Amino acid sequence: MTSSKIALPSAVLVLRLVTLALLLASLVLISVDKFHVSDAEAILLDVQAKEITFKDVYAYRYVLAIAVAGCVYTLLQIPFAAVSIARRKTRIGGSEGVALLLICADVVFALVIATGAAAGYGYTGDAKRNADYTYHSWERFAAATGSLIPPEVTQLNTDIRRFFMLAFSSALLMLLAAACMALVIMISVYALVRR
Repeated sequence: MTSSKIALPSAVLVLRLVTLALLLASLVLISVDKFHVSDAEAILLDVQAKEITFKDVYAYRYVLAIAVAGCVYTLLQIPFAAVSIARRKTRIGGSEGVALLLICADVVFALVIATGAAAGYGYTGDAKRNADYTYHSWERFAAATGSLIPPEVTQLNTDIRRFFMLAFSSALLMLLAAACMALVIMISVYALVRR
């Protein structure tokens, strides 16, 4: 009987730890995501030579902020599940009112985390499409003139693809964290109505 009492809080604790790990991984990926436009690339493409990071893209700043907020929130919620396990309580938070408040907070944060993932996917998809179009224009020009694509352009395209792949990965991890939060909500609601 006691193992069945702690099964739901244990599942919530595991899901919160997975959520924390996913959000931390998302945070690390978006914070290390960068590429450098060299002087040669800048002259050839008539752009400014600089290092591009998440700080240069508002959507990626939002992803980072949401990952930080999600990590803090998850760290604050982990003790509630741990205390429920220690006290052998089925419902996290003890009373029905506290449990309902925690569920509402989980819903809000699940939605906020999902918006972070959507912002990351949305911007990255649009920007990658534009970058791919520009590179394909270089390919068409090279094919039409019988010339080669300058190596600086090829290198920059490789760097940009890596930049966008890390951003996609960060958004995917954040989306998985939102899915874990949704499972936490379902388990918490089940534990609340089961009584």
